[in-house]
Amino acid sequence: MKNALALLLLALLMLTSGWVQAKDKSENGVFRPTLSTNPKSYLREFPLAKVGGGEVIQYVGTPDKTFSLGGSDFITYNIATRSNSGIIEYTFEVKDGVVVNVTYLNSGNFFGVTQRESAKELQAVSEK
Repeated sequence: MKNALALLLLALLMLTSGWVQAKDKSENGVFRPTLSTNPKSYLREFPLAKVGGGEVIQYVGTPDKTFSLGGSDFITYNIATRSNSGIIEYTFEVKDGVVVNVTYLNSGNFFGVTQRESAKELQAVSEK
């Protein structure tokens, strides 16, 4: 709960100071996904356990929602769809200060996948 409050306060401070503008890309490869971003590639290449919640906020921008659950903090970003039919969102799970999972959800085509599922799928394909 304290971590979620700290993340929220950090986001609000950055927003009010005017520097929460998503920068292009961090040294760790963190960037703001768009409609043209391939979600499976984004999830597969995201550097889990190397990126903190602050870096996500700095390079992705101000979150659309934040919440805490079960010892983890969740930072969610909505991506506007072209036809406004459904929601596309990326949720970053932060535990002990680092991102441990990223989830993609597209309610327009009912497609959702996590970073772990994407990595498992890639491993299964490479083992064949």
